[in-house]
Amino acid sequence: MNGYLDRDSARCGDRVTAYLSALAPVAGASLSAYRMGYYGGAGGRLVWQVKDITVEPQAKAVVSGADLLTVAPWRPTVTFRVTKRWRPGYYLLVVRAPGQTASSIPLVVRADGDRAPLGFQASVLTYQAYNTFGGHSAYADSPRRAVASTEVSFDRPYEDGGYYSPYQYELPLVREIEKLGIDADYFTDVDADADPAQLRRHKGMVIGGHSEYWTKRMYDGAVAAREAGVNIAFFGANAVYTAARLTGSPLGPGRRVVIRRSLTGDLLAARDPSLATVNWSAPPLNRPEAALIGEGYGYLGASGSLRVLHPASWLFAGTGVTAGEVLRNTVGGEYDQVDVNQPTTPPDVDVLAAIPIRFLSGQAGMATTTYYVAPSQAGVFDAGTTYWPCVISGDCLHLAPTPPASRAVVERVTDNVLTAFAAGPAGLEHASTPNWPPSAEGLVGSARAVGDVAVRAY
Repeated sequence: MNGYLDRDSARCGDRVTAYLSALAPVAGASLSAYRMGYYGGAGGRLVWQVKDITVEPQAKAVVSGADLLTVAPWRPTVTFRVTKRWRPGYYLLVVRAPGQTASSIPLVVRADGDRAPLGFQASVLTYQAYNTFGGHSAYADSPRRAVASTEVSFDRPYEDGGYYSPYQYELPLVREIEKLGIDADYFTDVDADADPAQLRRHKGMVIGGHSEYWTKRMYDGAVAAREAGVNIAFFGANAVYTAARLTGSPLGPGRRVVIRRSLTGDLLAARDPSLATVNWSAPPLNRPEAALIGEGYGYLGASGSLRVLHPASWLFAGTGVTAGEVLRNTVGGEYDQVDVNQPTTPPDVDVLAAIPIRFLSGQAGMATTTYYVAPSQAGVFDAGTTYWPCVISGDCLHLAPTPPASRAVVERVTDNVLTAFAAGPAGLEHASTPNWPPSAEGLVGSARAVGDVAVRAY
């Protein structure tokens, strides 16, 4: 069973429609809304439920046009209202039926105008780019999907990478925020595009493990927030990497994401080059992500262990780490790396930890974890690995188990960031001491054991 909603976020009073489907007619299905959080370690709380739903097989996905736009043209199954019982937060709506495999659908409940210390931005644009439902995503990554879609739709269920993104990259952070008792407002990146000014209502902005696709309004809004003293924590890697545009669908505005990756045939970008959907570092945009994040995208395919380079940093307070200590199995997925030669790299960037990498070509590389302070005294943290959140939960795909001691360090650093960033401009209390890493070859060469160097498969 699976399904999707007619909106990815809602506020109190909104009506939400669910579109559900099963392979064969199913009676006695249920749809249950869980607010995700800490809840004493339970991870969520049941808020609402409707039972005895009949779910019918729905139409196959429709692929249309040169953009390979893929939608699920389904009939509505059930409509419900978000009431005051739905405290603002991050929700999963779970659809179940006897004898069927359950599935979940994310929904963010907003508190528009809220000035909670932290703002959590769910990266639904990236969910959708990796969503393979209907046979197409924004990637041409297998013979079955030989051509990528250049426009993807929210009017379909999540599958594959789009489905596991909340579990891997975001929910561990939601639990951590609420475990600490920090008040947070929740919204999606589509909401940030619609109202970029909302970022400045918070003292800190939290972004999960994988937030690859950003619109111009999102990028401009985050820069404006940082310049106003708002801290930004990127608990991942590969963020702010590719530009995207939003358009509407029959179900509403912001329901489709344009990711062309090229200027060819892009009439809108021809009229306004600032709206091109290419990598942010590429012409005509020329806005490398390092200018905001502090470091840029490295690559993927390297899994391994961070090495502590600056144990005296406030970010390691309470961990007891020492210089050169190896945090076993803490890096996976995609990674970032600081570039000392990149003119947009902040001059005061503090490289807290790094993982040495050896490519099959013989070349050396590294992934890095960084912190810097903007002139506004806003602090910006970048974990440098998409797997940072799932290391906290101990449930990362394709990564060997992280030892409890290493997980505890990652969790404590996360808590230090969240607590400081919720208190106001972090630079007022925590200055950034420029701390550059050794060269990639030097980092690899100084490894104490062969297993301390990640081997990238390509």
